[in-house]
Amino acid sequence: MPSPSFDRSGPLGDAPVVRRSGEWWLTTPVLSLRVDDPVFAADLDRYAADLADAQQAITALRSARGES
Repeated sequence: MPSPSFDRSGPLGDAPVVRRSGEWWLTTPVLSLRVDDPVFAADLDRYAADLADAQQAITALRSARGES
């Protein structure tokens, strides 16, 4: 189940996965495969939520230091 703080579509950093319409897809330049394994999809949800939290923390630190 996705984290409540993670509710967006799009790529996951530099990883070859993307979330579209609530589903994870493995992507290559040639094709995309939907992730059907619920355990793997849950792991991707947790990773995405952790990545979003880390990005927010970095933004807050930069803001506190006056960096852009």
